[in-house]
Amino acid sequence: MKTSLILRQSRTILAKDLRREWRTREILTTTVAFSVLLMAVFTFAFYRSGDATAEVFPGILWISIVFSGTLAIGRSFQHETASGCLRALALIPGSQVSLYIGKLAANLIFMLLFELALIPLLLLAFSVDLGPTWALHLGSVLIGTLGFATLGTLVSAMLVKNDLREVLLPVLLYPLLIPLLIAGVKISAALLAGQDWPQVQGWVKAMIAMDLAYGVLCVLLFRFVLAAVE
Repeated sequence: MKTSLILRQSRTILAKDLRREWRTREILTTTVAFSVLLMAVFTFAFYRSGDATAEVFPGILWISIVFSGTLAIGRSFQHETASGCLRALALIPGSQVSLYIGKLAANLIFMLLFELALIPLLLLAFSVDLGPTWALHLGSVLIGTLGFATLGTLVSAMLVKNDLREVLLPVLLYPLLIPLLIAGVKISAALLAGQDWPQVQGWVKAMIAMDLAYGVLCVLLFRFVLAAVE
């Protein structure tokens, strides 16, 4: 019963965020615009013909995902804080977990949507052909995005009452993401260099393990974060 209650509450929170975004388009508009700007800047700064492009592309890909994703993550609890309803949500039985899951699902959807625009543009701008390993590339991006959204949702909740949250969010979040980003860059670089699953499976398993660790810790810690900021 408790699990079904949490799932219903999570779906309600997710649906609320999706409806608001459908009406305002504020998160997707800013993140997609910023993604296009990053793509243009990186293309003019780092594009080189030949093999040099494949060497810089993995870093550019993951930096673009992180920078653009920070815009979406930073607004996770903006409306609840502005309207003063965060405390009311925290008083609902079971909402400590469902609020986190609903916000995580919304952030993950927003990030995947802007990645649908960002990644094809980067591939086109840098003339990168993923070849037969495209599924592994896609899987690594999905795993990395999940870990980013999982940890970013918790850090965003920690800073909802801080006036400097836009500045502090990357300061606190990026160091925690370093292991995940290193693994993602290593996978992308190895695949572009012609390696296959046997050569990258260690990094993929490491990313999955980090996602699981982030998920367990964030679910356990979110109730304490919510109690401190409500």
